[in-house]
Amino acid sequence: MGRHFLLPSINTDPTSPRLAPEPTRPDSAAELPSPFGNLDGLDLDDFREAAYEIFFTACRSSPGFGGRSVLTYHNPSDSGGGDGYGSAPGSPVKPPGVGMAVTSRVKMALGLKMLRRSPSSRRTSSCGSNPSSPSGSGSGSSPRVGFTVPHAGRMRRPLTSAEIMRQQMRVTEQSDNRLRKTLMRTLVGQMGRRAETIILPLELLRHLKPSEFNDPHEYHLWQKRQLKIIEAGLLLHPSIPLEKSDTFAAKLRDIIDSSETKVIDTGKTSPTMRTLCNCIVSLAWRSPDGGTTDICHWADGYPLNVHIYTALLSSVFDLKDETLVLDEIDELIELMKKTWSMLGINRSMHNLCFTWVLFEQYVLTRQVEPDLLGASFAMLTEVASDAKKVDRDPIYLKMLGCCLSAIKKWCEKRLLDYHGNFNRGNIGIMENMLPLLFSATKILEEDVPCYVTSSQEKGEAVVDEHSTGNRVDHYIRSSLRNAFAKMLEDQNVNGTTKYTEAQEVSEVLIKLARKTEELGIKEKDIFSPVLKKWHPIAAGVAAVTLHTCYGTLLKQYLTGKSSILNETVLVLQRAGKLEKALVQLVVEDSVECEDGGKTIVREMVPYEVESFIARLLKQWIQERLQKGKEYLLRAKQTETWNPKSKTEPYAHSASELVSFVKEVVDSFFEIPVTLSESLFYDFVNGLENVFRDYIAFVASCELSPNASSTNKMQQRLKNLQTMEKSRVQRRSGRSQPHDRRRRRKQSTAVDEPWDPTPLHPPQHPPLPSLSAPLPRQNPSNFPQIHAVENPLRRQPAAAAAERILLRAQPLHLADRLPARLRSRRLPPHIPRLQFRFLRQPVRRRRGEHADPAGD
Repeated sequence: MGRHFLLPSINTDPTSPRLAPEPTRPDSAAELPSPFGNLDGLDLDDFREAAYEIFFTACRSSPGFGGRSVLTYHNPSDSGGGDGYGSAPGSPVKPPGVGMAVTSRVKMALGLKMLRRSPSSRRTSSCGSNPSSPSGSGSGSSPRVGFTVPHAGRMRRPLTSAEIMRQQMRVTEQSDNRLRKTLMRTLVGQMGRRAETIILPLELLRHLKPSEFNDPHEYHLWQKRQLKIIEAGLLLHPSIPLEKSDTFAAKLRDIIDSSETKVIDTGKTSPTMRTLCNCIVSLAWRSPDGGTTDICHWADGYPLNVHIYTALLSSVFDLKDETLVLDEIDELIELMKKTWSMLGINRSMHNLCFTWVLFEQYVLTRQVEPDLLGASFAMLTEVASDAKKVDRDPIYLKMLGCCLSAIKKWCEKRLLDYHGNFNRGNIGIMENMLPLLFSATKILEEDVPCYVTSSQEKGEAVVDEHSTGNRVDHYIRSSLRNAFAKMLEDQNVNGTTKYTEAQEVSEVLIKLARKTEELGIKEKDIFSPVLKKWHPIAAGVAAVTLHTCYGTLLKQYLTGKSSILNETVLVLQRAGKLEKALVQLVVEDSVECEDGGKTIVREMVPYEVESFIARLLKQWIQERLQKGKEYLLRAKQTETWNPKSKTEPYAHSASELVSFVKEVVDSFFEIPVTLSESLFYDFVNGLENVFRDYIAFVASCELSPNASSTNKMQQRLKNLQTMEKSRVQRRSGRSQPHDRRRRRKQSTAVDEPWDPTPLHPPQHPPLPSLSAPLPRQNPSNFPQIHAVENPLRRQPAAAAAERILLRAQPLHLADRLPARLRSRRLPPHIPRLQFRFLRQPVRRRRGEHADPAGD
């Protein structure tokens, strides 16, 4: 009893339209669209099935593809490890036959490692199955009978190239059997017919009937796919342009449109099928010059041919691990070359397509295999040689520009933010990506006419593309700006957001300064060694960029008004530390430069931390002193303290002023900065002036429970005006002795009574002595009680009032005595408040009596 063995890794379910579901593409696939455009109505699965049909038709005469070729069996024990597998003709390594190569010339040239799998991994589990057997198809034919082999001693054979391709391209055995049947019926009596003379979709439509499919819906989908391929190759993207008045094209378009809603009858007697055949044959057998041709053109129009060929090239990646390339790549590529005549592909286009397939696979596999990136760069060297050729096809130039632009755009997007895409673990990928990018850019600039950079397309500032160093400089600055923006985002820092607490902003800025310094160290340790191959001062450029980014943020912070000086000083001090670290980084990286890094250092605008702290401290002192003056002015306007009050031993304004000054002094010495001597004395002298003014105000005002401070000040102004008027009259000599006595009585009348109640000592401490003695004048013009002249009496009344109200200049205590008391002895509490010059000896004129106050 014979047994029929099937390939264990191939799905033989006749209800499955494809071998296995297409692996879900990662999100990175959306970032790398096909540079060759998209064709409406056709997806990757459609291109893959069409590619397998074309590949099988072109290789039908090769071993393993024939329907009844003799199988070759192999015993592993006979060759000592399985090195004597057969190989298809054309393979550079293996002898004639099929099987797995020991080494791969292509993989060695591309720098790809061998899979090193056991020989049995690429073998079938039977010795009698026939790859051309139509078993499993919907036609109901019985399977062929193989050899009767005991189960325990089952022999194994290697897979043929046809079986490997069917497995790699996920084609079901049912679809493969339908294709074999079609070719067998088409080539009856024409076994020597060339593949490029076969219009494969038309032959499939003619020979396959709905009964060979599982259901009418499956047949309808299959028929629409074949018609879409014909439409793309003959109507949408023909290799030979169509004329608008072509009747065959119009009829073919009508038939294809009608197939969207219902199945087309493809029977031999169907008029639709006859019209379809006439139109397809007429359009496919056209020639550029209108003459005869021996090649039909139905799949060689761009970009249909490139989509089909790239789908075919994608089969060289292992299904179990898509980051690896099959060891049989040499044999498979040799077989793929047989499709060039049908697809209109040449060696230059093959090199470009293979470069794109390797790069695309690297992206689709989430960039985990750097060998694929290195293989893309190796193939790009071949593309560079092809691009220098004189006889370049316009279609090839178009493909070259689209493909390399897509590679360049994707690489630049990663390099413009390499801090977010690379780290210490995958820095090697970045190292391989840079030469790939620069090589692609060089080909675009030198060999592709009318190449437009991405920055020109966006209307941005054009980077000097002719200098590799300038491009690397652009990548460094852009990546660090993005990394700094990411730090701001992590800290929830927004330039338009205003924090309610200044301390919160300061803490964020201090933390950002620390992270910025760490980012500079990371740049120096990880990325600069790689970028230094392309830029002499890569770390210096990074330091300048970070310095500018943080400086911009610091400027925005200092522009706003900060209510906490201490936190602002801490921010500035941390910024100064960051600036020193970045400058040191620039200096260390610029040792080998010709100018010692002076050019790059000039780009660093200093933060000027020390000068800004000094300026900020001066501003703070001025604001506090101004606020102290406001306290003093408010006390002059609103104070109503009664010295006789037993519940209020001191004025309320004195308590407010002392509390304010204490708070200011504490805040001043809490500022975390080394104070200069000049700033310290400015602060102390300002507070001293505030206290002097307040003490002078208290000494110059007599407060009573029946009058406010403002009324008493107005009364004092009237008294000063009267005294000033008397002084002027005495100097003019117009006053008589009896008039002087009358005026003294009037002055006594206007003067208010003297209140002997002493002021509270804590409220009025002893006044300090003046820094310079007052000028002495003739005492004959003054009352006998005065030893020196009051300076206020030299000025007019308005000037005296201005000095009292605005400048709060101290008044002599002797001037505050009423006229009726000037001849009496001073009360006991007066000497404690009098100035030093009141205790000086008195000079009396002849005939005058001694003043009791001077004793």
